[in-house]
Amino acid sequence: MKSVTSRMKRWCGLGLPSAMCLSLLAYVSCSEAPKGGKGKEVEASVEDEVVDVLYVTHEPGRYHDYTFQRSVFTQLAEAKGWNLKVMSGTHDEVEQELASNKTFGEGVDVIVYNMCMAHCANPEVPYNIMQQTQKYEVPAVLVHCSLHSFWPTFKEKGEQAVHPGDAHSKVHTRKDLLAEWKKNHPGEPFPAWPNFTGLASTAHSPQGHVECSVIAKGHPTVKGLETFTTSKGEELYYNFINAEDSPASTSILKGSVDKGEAVVLWEHPYGKTKVVSFTLGHSSEEWNEEAFRKVLVNSVEYLAQ
Repeated sequence: MKSVTSRMKRWCGLGLPSAMCLSLLAYVSCSEAPKGGKGKEVEASVEDEVVDVLYVTHEPGRYHDYTFQRSVFTQLAEAKGWNLKVMSGTHDEVEQELASNKTFGEGVDVIVYNMCMAHCANPEVPYNIMQQTQKYEVPAVLVHCSLHSFWPTFKEKGEQAVHPGDAHSKVHTRKDLLAEWKKNHPGEPFPAWPNFTGLASTAHSPQGHVECSVIAKGHPTVKGLETFTTSKGEELYYNFINAEDSPASTSILKGSVDKGEAVVLWEHPYGKTKVVSFTLGHSSEEWNEEAFRKVLVNSVEYLAQ
């Protein structure tokens, strides 16, 4: 993250208020302590090397307590000895940063996105996110509402809906978005979000318990897990683009409720690396569940290998 650190120093050097240096448009390091954190005995990180993680969120969150969830992730990072940096701020600030900072993932091993940008209609945002993984080969973990983001790039209906090409047949965007994209990025594929995620979702169940079972036994992301039940405030994201639609994806965990089931954890190849998507994590209660935390930790360390 050397380029971002340099930019922070420039802002501070210009005499901006110190609070600015801790806001979104600075990436705050949350784990500068020696590996193991605060003298605790913890399991060594991947291959005894410090894992550099960038956690992307926005606060406080409208439908999710992102401030609490950030605190939980920070605790996990400290326990594992990761070097954690956080991109945060208001929804609009983070959206702008994701669109404009072309190398925001520079210097990290894994990017974890925990955000909710369902109605973001600026294709530069998903495009730039996808570039961090495709061009710069930084793997990604997408948590919960990150899978319900950028709907205008793939779930449009009606007279203004059009298939953008280079995407699954279920994908439809708005004609005006596609026209603007072709004008600004001639010859480049439209950044439909399912191109990045593999499976995709546009709806979820009422809040309640979700029964989860392992599909891909032996996959590193579910190491130490068998069948488990989520907290009562969880949501099951239904698969709009399902496993059959995305044969390159690997289904790992299945979730079930009274009225249906869906894949809730999967891996999708992208560029020379991969993306792990995990649709659980709506409620603060779920972030306190051991199984949920285990999947987060396993996913980061698996991708960092």
